[in-house]
Amino acid sequence: MRDFLFDHIQRLSFSYHATTPTGDLIERVTSDVDALRRFFSEQAIGVGRIALLFVINFIAILNLNVELALVSVVVIPAILLVSLWFFKKVTKAYEEYQAQEAILSTTLQENLTGVRVVKAFARQDYEKSKFEKDNWGKYLKGKILLFMHSMFWPLSDIVLGFQMLFGFVYGATMAINGEISVGTYIAYAGLVVWLIWPIRNLGRIIVQTSTGMVSYARLMEVVKQQREPLFDGQHQPQGAARGDLIFEDVSFMYSDGKSDVLKNVSFHAKPGQAIALLGSTGSGKTSLVNLLPRFHEYTGGQILLDDVELKEYSRSYLRMQIGIVEQEPFLFSRSIRENISYGVGRDVSLEEIERAAKAAAVHEVILTFPDGYNTLVGEKGVTLSGGQKQRVAIARTLLKNPRILILDDSTSSVDTETEAEIREALNDLMKDRTTFIIAHRIQSVMIADLILVLDKGEVVQMGTHAELVKNEDGMYRRVYDIQTKIDAELEIEIARVN
Repeated sequence: MRDFLFDHIQRLSFSYHATTPTGDLIERVTSDVDALRRFFSEQAIGVGRIALLFVINFIAILNLNVELALVSVVVIPAILLVSLWFFKKVTKAYEEYQAQEAILSTTLQENLTGVRVVKAFARQDYEKSKFEKDNWGKYLKGKILLFMHSMFWPLSDIVLGFQMLFGFVYGATMAINGEISVGTYIAYAGLVVWLIWPIRNLGRIIVQTSTGMVSYARLMEVVKQQREPLFDGQHQPQGAARGDLIFEDVSFMYSDGKSDVLKNVSFHAKPGQAIALLGSTGSGKTSLVNLLPRFHEYTGGQILLDDVELKEYSRSYLRMQIGIVEQEPFLFSRSIRENISYGVGRDVSLEEIERAAKAAAVHEVILTFPDGYNTLVGEKGVTLSGGQKQRVAIARTLLKNPRILILDDSTSSVDTETEAEIREALNDLMKDRTTFIIAHRIQSVMIADLILVLDKGEVVQMGTHAELVKNEDGMYRRVYDIQTKIDAELEIEIARVN
């Protein structure tokens, strides 16, 4: 079950992962699966055992004396009704408890992931208070749950104890009056214990079953989520894509959004061209390139890849043809070699890995590590600097050798000298590839064959650097003048200091 959930969660859409806390998913895959396992290994088996014992012993007492048999089960309907009432109450309490535990897991996961930020801002006391608050909430929910169990068990034991005592007295009275023999009474006394015991445990199992049912419902919430279809396209080319892309009045809105993130975007990216996207934060640059591998589906217009509607291609094919270097690179807690070769889908020689690393200007850095390419990078690449992680991510994408390359502000974490080295290497590697460059620096987009300036999801300017810089009233020229002024002032300041 846990293996299935892990595989299922990986195949859910980006929208689902964007709105679901990681800690909540971890809680469902671990705690809820364990609760369901305990239900099937304990409660489910216990129900069968209890039913068998009750039926056998009730029939035996029934054969001894019908009146005694009926007297022995007089409180059972009441116990079952009380158990069902407790079942509903415990179910609600356990749902709240599991939800609070998911919140606690999310808090812990976020804190450990962002431990550097916590330390940098000296927020340990704040995080401790936040964790204590969430943990106290879990404690209170658990206390309520425990109180319900502690109320039910003694109550049911007392009622069934009186039922057994009443049966003994009633049977003894019948024996004294000569209605049954002493032997029948002794047999009854032995059997009634095994009649009451199953009912006593049945009530407990009914209440405890609520935890299994709650966990089952929580797991089904995940299982019922529709997987992202990877092989749904009708057009399945045998070879690589040429990389000819046409956007025709493309609009896009997130499923939970109220307005378009992209509005009527139109342009033509020819094979081998470099397309630069420039704009302020939130202008829609990343949303635009995320439409290419079908991470999200555009809601208006159309995108043509090699003269075929993009939605006609399977996601699997598109993602094999597209390489992405994210703005915030993610590295696995594995060796540098494994991180670079991740996603290629075939055995890769060390020479190929080194060639990609050289192209990304990270080869010489890797050789300075004691274990070279076998160096473990730690969780999320914590042992590497921001620029080193970025370059390893670039090498990973280049080794994939995609036909369409997406560089999502991929030089933002490197210094000027390293950026120049990477740009020089990328200039050669971008040949014969359609490349999308997302950047905030004018220097990073000047080489592009076509520059799109976005503002609030719309393309407000389009052209080459030489064309756009001539328009003194345009956004591109304003950004260019500001950055040029800042660079000039910085050079003067450096010269003055030196």
